[in-house]
Amino acid sequence: MVIFLTGGSGFIGKNFLKLALSKGHFIYAISRKKNNKKRKNLKWLEGELDDDWGKYFKRADVLVHLAAIGLKKMPNGQSYKVLELNVKKSYNMILNAVSSGCKNFVIGSTSSEYKNNGLCNQKKLSKNSERGFDSIYSLSKIIFSDLIKYFSFKKRGKFRIMRIFPTYGSGEVKTRLYPRLKKYAKEGKNIKILNPFEKRDFTKVDYVAKVLLEACVFRSNKAFEIFHVSSNKPQRVLDFSKIIWKKFKGKGKILFNYNSKKNFRHISDINSTWKLKNEK
Repeated sequence: MVIFLTGGSGFIGKNFLKLALSKGHFIYAISRKKNNKKRKNLKWLEGELDDDWGKYFKRADVLVHLAAIGLKKMPNGQSYKVLELNVKKSYNMILNAVSSGCKNFVIGSTSSEYKNNGLCNQKKLSKNSERGFDSIYSLSKIIFSDLIKYFSFKKRGKFRIMRIFPTYGSGEVKTRLYPRLKKYAKEGKNIKILNPFEKRDFTKVDYVAKVLLEACVFRSNKAFEIFHVSSNKPQRVLDFSKIIWKKFKGKGKILFNYNSKKNFRHISDINSTWKLKNEK
């Protein structure tokens, strides 16, 4: 399979790239900076999303779009760039791909599309749950998902929106929970965690990569589909932290506030979740 990949240098993209190459697939991957690392079955393409990649789209069996930018990476006053890349440039790329003959699309999105940043309390999130934005980032993902849905009515390709739930693992941003737990455990320090009783579907990044790769094979005739990418194994933040702490032999203490909040956030309904073929 020939895959055209965006976001291959990001957290999830790197893990997807590694897995796809190990399975023998050929990948064209966009990078905004020159990448001289040579690997078998991989060709890096330097440029922007909305450059003309037509000759590569013609050769691709599927476009996997994982590139995105969050508000935290933007200097003050430049939040518009989130919409520019996540919506405008991304949509122009899709148009270029379709006009060049690419027929299959796997598009990474987020459970942050849902109302109150995925807060669902006792009710699990389905792909039809109410959406709402609490940041320019979640707004950009909502807009782009809707653009793809409306475009799919023209039946010029097959599109899968993959709403990815909280993901952790190798290559994650250092300020997030898992890398912090790993770092403090190895250093023998205490760590303070927030929202200890909140439940989430914590999902390993290698599992996410497997789902995305499997989703690249289109056997359905549907022009537009939405799936959740989730472990479907919700845990309290405190319990997840203890498991990671034990794994890395933490000598310090896990500190947290004893609050009464037991929120349920980013928990997927099993009927909306992509299930791997060989998963028990």
